[in-house]
Formats: sequence, C-alpha cells, structure tokens
Amino acid sequence: MLWFPEDEIKRKVFHILTLIYVLAFWYLPKTFVLTCLFIAIIIVLIAEIIRSKNEKFNIFILKILGGVHRKSEEHKISGLPWTLSGAFLTIFLFEDKTFVLVSFLYLAFGDAVAALFGKAFGKHKIYAGKSLEGSVACFIACFIVGLFVLSSWQFALAGAVIAAFIETIPWPLSDNFWMQILNAGILTYIARFF
Repeated sequence: MLWFPEDEIKRKVFHILTLIYVLAFWYLPKTFVLTCLFIAIIIVLIAEIIRSKNEKFNIFILKILGGVHRKSEEHKISGLPWTLSGAFLTIFLFEDKTFVLVSFLYLAFGDAVAALFGKAFGKHKIYAGKSLEGSVACFIACFIVGLFVLSSWQFALAGAVIAAFIETIPWPLSDNFWMQILNAGILTYIARFF
C-alpha cells in the first residue's frame, strides 16, 4: 500500500491551486492576469508579515489552512509569496503561452510528486533533503505533462530532464519561485532544436 505523509499531501493539494492562474493566463488578457497576481502577491505578503508577527492571527490562519504550512514556516513567511512572484515574473517575461503553461504544470505536478514520493520512498538522498526517488517521480510527471502539451516526445523528454534537474537544486528563496521562471526560459531557448 502506498503511504504518503498527510501533511505533505495537504501541501501538494494546495499547490495544485497553481492551476487557477494557469487557466486565468490561458483564457484571460495578460495584463489582467498580471494585475490580479500583483494584487494577490501584495495581499498574501501583508498577511504573511502580520501572521509572522501576531501569534493570534498566526494561530487563526494555521487553523484555517491546517497542514499547508511546513513546520519551519509556522512562525515565519511561507513560500506562497515566492510561488506567486514566480508566476508573475514567468507570465511577464515570456510570450509563448505553451511554455508558460508547461512551466506551471511542471510546478503543480512535478514538484508535487517529487515531494510526495521523496518523503514516502526517498532512500537515496542527493542533497538538501532531496532524493533520487523524488527526482525520478518529478521526471516522470513532467514527461507525461510534456507529452500532452509539447510538440514532440523528444521535446517532452528534454523538458522533463531539465525540470527534474531544476527541482533538485536547493535554490535560494524558494524552488517554487525559480522552477516556473527557469523552465519557461529554458523551454523557450531549446524550442529551436525541436
């Protein structure tokens, strides 16, 4: 029977909410989506700062979001502002909707399965808490995403290798910030070869 840590499942289900701005980006004008994301970043950042300084508000938020914050984030700013900022910059910097979409899907699914499989089955540690098992799971998820969205299986394979590599690196700030931007940028660059 598969076993995944319950707190990690809650975090990754919350992570799937990334699909909201994927859909918004795909169907709504770019300027409107960027404006909404900017407002969301400001609101979330203010709430996170207040939460980190006010214990009553912190307890209230932690109760509402029960299990979404990591233990290390319970008394400091979480990764959510970084995730939203990464989405904002990815949409702002890159014109090709397909590559932006794929970078968001890599984050929503690749990063999620990497964490779940890494926590549950990660016996071969790479570094910074990352495991070979988690990286392989990330690669498989990203490859499947690419098969549905990218122009060829070779492009999907290359994108998945890059996404799994990027997810493995312990980036400053948050991997959720960098994963979106770097994947969209690298996909944009290597598209000429496929």
